[in-house]
Amino acid sequence: MNQKRRVLKTIGKTIKKVRLARGWSQMYLAAEASLDKSYIGAIERAEVNPSIKKIARIADALGVSIGEFFHGL
Repeated sequence: MNQKRRVLKTIGKTIKKVRLARGWSQMYLAAEASLDKSYIGAIERAEVNPSIKKIARIADALGVSIGEFFHGL
């Protein structure tokens, strides 16, 4: 697996893990981050390459640092 794919999978898995730990749906996270629900799903499935601005919005909504999404790389 190349680095880009590994990073996208790690970000997506971490967002999903934190979201589920809070008991949030994709729709709720999307509303909190001012993003579309389908976009959150695509990030979690590593289908899109989100900008750092969108990653920051998700991190802020979840109340975690951006670094959390890259932990373990």
